Amino acid sequence: MQPAQIAPALETDEDLQSLYNWVDEIPLSRPKRNISRDFADGVLFAEIVNHFFPRIVEMHNYSAANSNTQKLYNWNTLNQKVLKKLGYNIHQQDLDEVIKASAGAIERVLWQLKDKIGAAQQGLLKVQGPGRVSTGGGASAGGRPPPISGAGSVAGSVPPSAPPSGRGQAPLQEPSPAYAHKQKMQQEADLELLLEKEQAIAELREMVGIMTEKIKKLEQLVKIKDSKIEALTQKMQKH
Repeated sequence: MQPAQIAPALETDEDLQSLYNWVDEIPLSRPKRNISRDFADGVLFAEIVNHFFPRIVEMHNYSAANSNTQKLYNWNTLNQKVLKKLGYNIHQQDLDEVIKASAGAIERVLWQLKDKIGAAQQGLLKVQGPGRVSTGGGASAGGRPPPISGAGSVAGSVPPSAPPSGRGQAPLQEPSPAYAHKQKMQQEADLELLLEKEQAIAELREMVGIMTEKIKKLEQLVKIKDSKIEALTQKMQKH
């Protein structure tokens, strides 16, 4: 596999619109409102790969995230466990920009993925591992893809159901070290988010306290001015 290359910018508005159409045709678990923010944590990107290569993506490895730590974990997992099977990795500079939701970053990264998927569908790219690209009714690299249903879609990419109870049923397995690590990372990300919220609340309370003190001082000044006005009024009435 060649070293990661920075994803090139899209050349034309037609390319950009073609990319948006391609993404819109793929069923995703979350509605798309702002593509830069929607894809920042890597989950929807993983779902797109899973849509075409359901056997090389384990969706339980990716969880929605607000913290940069968890976002980076998701993207690094994609690079190390998934994208290398497609013969490429996302450059670290691109990852940093995608995580920060920089304008145009996710479009470049998605265009790169779209190109790899198109190459695999045309037989120009051999996918490593057990995965095989969905081709029946699937998207091509050159245009809008019709919806893909069944095992290749996000809706149909749930893990296979367990065998019927009785003989031949597989025993329950302990969580894998990778899954345990993911859970630990998620807990750390949740803790980091909680600490950020608590800090924001503390700052707001401090601000409320400061504003309350200012209001009290202003009320005192108003009372002093009122008393001065009253004294002057009385003095004028005497004269």
